[in-house]
This record gives sequence, structure tokens and C-alpha cells, in this order.
Amino acid sequence: MRLVAQPVDLVLTTNAPQGGLLATLLRRELDGFAAALQPWGRFSAPVHVHVAADRGDLRLAAQCPTSLSLRAVAGVREIILLDPLLWTPQPSDRDIERTTLHELAHVLLFQRCAVAEAAEVAYIPTWFREGMAAVVALGPPHPGQRRAIAAHPLLAELPDADDAIMAAEPAASYEVAALAFDAWMHRFGAPALTALCRAMRAGHGFASAHQRACAMPATAWIQEWMTAVRREARQE
Repeated sequence: MRLVAQPVDLVLTTNAPQGGLLATLLRRELDGFAAALQPWGRFSAPVHVHVAADRGDLRLAAQCPTSLSLRAVAGVREIILLDPLLWTPQPSDRDIERTTLHELAHVLLFQRCAVAEAAEVAYIPTWFREGMAAVVALGPPHPGQRRAIAAHPLLAELPDADDAIMAAEPAASYEVAALAFDAWMHRFGAPALTALCRAMRAGHGFASAHQRACAMPATAWIQEWMTAVRREARQE
């Protein structure tokens, strides 16, 4: 099945059986996916949605050992999605839509940042990568979440959460990512996002691209954000 949506140049192909749950959902929600992704750029290559028949296939697709309870993995040109019939608990249509949109946001960012013809994208920190996908799929986080997360004992580690931290603190990892990325967008805006992606596409790593796009180190920005979050919580 091949689906095309404008204005983000989203071309989806899938191995999902015609008439099945996922194929039907992709066809029905395609325009909604395109509308949600429109503010974030355009795709430069088609995206294949591959349905994995079991978790073993999905973990192999992750290309590295992981302790996360995976439902999907995104690459530069592909989303590998665990067959929804194997999700625990059983998902609603809305759950599948959000997961698919989250992964499409990853692919869009990866395509915007990848060097031409690259099969993989360079390192992008958790707060930026997962934060953008969370904001696209769920909308901007509520400001009140900053006060709730300020006292988290791992706040300093969560923006760059590795696999172990994300497995141990999944909710907090995604919450911090969404809050930090949303704050970054308010501070630097879409032009900085475009400049950062352009620099990475030219071969710069994330740290160098961030410095070029924002005129400050990414580590300094995260430290500034954490200080503001903690200050706000103390003032309540």
C-alpha cells in the first residue's frame, strides 16, 4: 500500500495487510498526520511502516541491546512497529495513532538532520529527539508539569537519559524531554530548528550544530533550563 499526503511530502508504504487494523488506520489518519507534522518541516524520502511480527524482530531493528519495552523503532526511512495485537495492554486506536505520529516525528527530524544518502542520523540527545516527538504527538506539555518534575532526584540526568534511565523512569524521561524541547522552541524558535538541522545535514554533530544555530552550547541551555525549573518550583 502506498499513501501520499501534502503539504509535508509524506509518502507512506507499508507491509500491513490490506484491510487490516493498521492499514485502515494509516489510510484514515494520513491527512491528520500530515497536518500535525506540517509545522516541523518536510520529508525528503518515503517512509516505510514495517509491521514486526514479534518483539524479537523489533529488538533486532533497534540495532543495540535495550531494556525498553519497545512498541516501535524509527530510522531515517522506516518505522518498525510491533503488531498492535501484541501490545500489552491492548491499545486503542488512539494509542496506535499517537505512537505512529510519534515515530513519524522521529523520521522527519532524522531526515532533516541526516547527511545526504545516510542510512543513519548522527547522535541527537534524548531531550531534543524524544521531546520533539512527544510535542508533535501529544501537544505542548502543561506548564504545571515543570513544578512537579523539579524535585525529581534524577533531573540532572533525565535530559540525556540513556537506555537504562529511560527503562527505569519512562514517564519522567519523556516528560522532561517534552518540557525541555518545548522551552527550547519558545526560546529559539523554528528558525533555530531549521539552522540546527541544516548544520547537522552538512556534517556537524549535534553539539556543534546547536552552537551554530543558537550561539550557545546545548549543555549550557539545559543547565539554564533546569535552573529556571528549580527556581520556579521554589517560588510556589
